[in-house]
Amino acid sequence: MRGTVAKWVVAMGAGLALIVAQGCRKQAAPVAVQPVVSSSRLQVQPHFPVGPLPVEDVDPVVTAKVDQTPLRRPQVQLLQVQPVQVQPDAAAVEEAQRRQDAMLLQQQEAASERQQEELDQEIEQNLKTQQEMEAEPRIQDVPELPIEPATPESMQQQ
Repeated sequence: MRGTVAKWVVAMGAGLALIVAQGCRKQAAPVAVQPVVSSSRLQVQPHFPVGPLPVEDVDPVVTAKVDQTPLRRPQVQLLQVQPVQVQPDAAAVEEAQRRQDAMLLQQQEAASERQQEELDQEIEQNLKTQQEMEAEPRIQDVPELPIEPATPESMQQQ
């Protein structure tokens, strides 16, 4: 009974510690994300006339000469790629699938063996701990003898 209560108390303490630890974690503040624009790929084309800046004191009769030549974009040649149709061999696909299945099966078996070994070690450790606890000396109940107050006569007899 005592062992059960002790295990319960330890389990509750561990659970409360986990709850407190989860509650005390700092929540990460959301970070404002700005899109990153790489200027090396962008080619900015101005949409305003190129030429000298207008001056306020110029005679209105004189018109400013502005370079109105259209901007030329470099021509890019497109490569034509012809799709290659490959028909996989059914036997090769099946063989590849068999190899993949065999590899997955080996991984699962290895993981299962590791889990079983860990479980066996845990059981052995629990048995060892239990045997050590049982081997420890226990306080036995005191035999119930009537306790008589010491009298001067009983002390003289000894």
